[in-house]
Amino acid sequence: MEPLFHVQEQLGAWQVDGDTQKGKVQFKLFFPAGFDPQIREIRVAGDFQAQLGGANWNFAEGLPLARTERPEGAFLSGITTAELPAGFYQYKYLVTFTNGESRIVSDPYTRYGGTDHQNAAIVVGGSRPEQNIVTPLTERKPLRDLFIYEMHVDDYTDEFRGIRAPLDAVQDKLDYLEGLGINAILFMPWTAWKHREFDWGYEPFQYFAVEYRYANNLNQPEEKLSWLKRMISACHQRGIHVILDGVFNHVSLDFPYKFFYLDPEECPYTGTFAGEFSGLQDLDFNNQCTQDFIRDVCLYWIETFKIDGIRFDNTVNYHRDSDAKGIPQLLSDIQAYLDSRGEQHFSMTLEHLNLSAASITNTTKATSYWDNALYERCFDALWTTQVDSRLMSALNNNRFLHSPEKVATIYIGNHDHSHVNWQAGARDNLGALRWYKTQPYVIALFTCPGTPMIQNGQEFGEDYWIPENDHGTGRRVLPRPLHWKLLNDRIGQALSGLYRRLIDIRKHYPALRSPNFYPTSWELWQTRFNPEGYGMDTEKQIAIYHRWGQDAHGALQRFIIVLNFSATDQEVTVPFSDNGVWEDLLSGWKLDVQNYRHSLKVSSNWGHVFVQ
Repeated sequence: MEPLFHVQEQLGAWQVDGDTQKGKVQFKLFFPAGFDPQIREIRVAGDFQAQLGGANWNFAEGLPLARTERPEGAFLSGITTAELPAGFYQYKYLVTFTNGESRIVSDPYTRYGGTDHQNAAIVVGGSRPEQNIVTPLTERKPLRDLFIYEMHVDDYTDEFRGIRAPLDAVQDKLDYLEGLGINAILFMPWTAWKHREFDWGYEPFQYFAVEYRYANNLNQPEEKLSWLKRMISACHQRGIHVILDGVFNHVSLDFPYKFFYLDPEECPYTGTFAGEFSGLQDLDFNNQCTQDFIRDVCLYWIETFKIDGIRFDNTVNYHRDSDAKGIPQLLSDIQAYLDSRGEQHFSMTLEHLNLSAASITNTTKATSYWDNALYERCFDALWTTQVDSRLMSALNNNRFLHSPEKVATIYIGNHDHSHVNWQAGARDNLGALRWYKTQPYVIALFTCPGTPMIQNGQEFGEDYWIPENDHGTGRRVLPRPLHWKLLNDRIGQALSGLYRRLIDIRKHYPALRSPNFYPTSWELWQTRFNPEGYGMDTEKQIAIYHRWGQDAHGALQRFIIVLNFSATDQEVTVPFSDNGVWEDLLSGWKLDVQNYRHSLKVSSNWGHVFVQ
């Protein structure tokens, strides 16, 4: 594989030597051939100029960049005239165009976000890269074996981080996650956004930069990249996979690259490709430079930070039928890089929220897609108090995937929605006080095929509400800080105990991670169990399904799962695939099954996981 273009060319701002106390800085930009930005001159200015004998942010006296033409495009670069003392410096460019107009623009290639005003930044001195080598995972697990925790770094650390960098504070609770059984964290975007306020990170501004808010430690402001590297190493040392939430369909309306072009509409990186995301700027994958740029972004985080997967946001808008451009080519490029390095089990998950999700996963290098079905059935039934036959299809989530290496990612809640614990009591305005209604859905989450994911705080009863559609008001993007004391109250202890037990069961019984599921198909009109006794009885609100597969030694494992979604205890005759002793792994209760049937009472909002 060819080396990373932006690293090879040192685009952005880089210290030109390895001195920990001082150094010169090089600034460098790239403009692809075939798209003339009509630039006459670029100067760089910032809060480093006083160190060179001038005035800070004096663009008229800023460092001019020299132009070099090559077949791939134009490079503009310059090096400070003297060394800067160790520190954290911010900068921007003054772009003067051929018609005399000028514009102040940030750096699309910076590796550091600035404090405000959309600044870029550079660190001089501080710890050296060789002192912050990321510890890779000893061995990545297949996606099917993961238990994913969706984390918003700000919300997760709000209560205990103090003045430390949130990325540093995450480490305080890694032992907790490991004890819960989590072995993968999906980090909501940590790349820099356009302002310093709280954000979810889905409006990328600087793709190579760590968000200032996350990497800002008031005691050591120069250690920006170090906090992320050390956190990833801490995860890996515990066997926890690190998955980046990557947003590559669209960018902020203020995306810097646009404004280096006299007519921003002429920027080759931005424009309409497939679908459009209202209120944001789409990226134009019709142009190879955009494909190369986003490929470079992904490989930068993979190569430099040793991440273990990427979740690709909003892929429906950069996918076109029968077209390799966009997400298919991006996935192929990443896989080619991984193959060249001999890396295995790197997860690539699509947020492709339409009926073609499984098909796109089958026909590209994707390993998974976000499957909304179980979440939808859960939220709908918690409101209406009635689960319908569509649940069975939601549970059999691997039926459309053609390879055992590909698996659906399943959940009963994620950052886009209110917490499932709020929904449990929403109808009565009681939120998590009705937490127990979520129990059969939690049991389903960990006993059906697919890779389970839980939203941060879901496991101990956080119950924030957000509107399902904010109509452009931005009300959804508000802090939802975790209240860690909830972990130890009555609700938190009961819920977290259930999650911990179910993760442990799934971890120790490989058959529960297999794609095998019966009944294999189920229609909405089927409102009673099939002749064998499996399926859904919508009157009793009972679901029964069979799971099987091999254990670690190749022997057959069989499971019968019985779930009661109703508010009352239910008598039911359960079919079993074999006679003999079956044990409920949730209670330790044992049954001696004869004639392949056993009648039992299933408690309300509860279930059983029987293993032979």
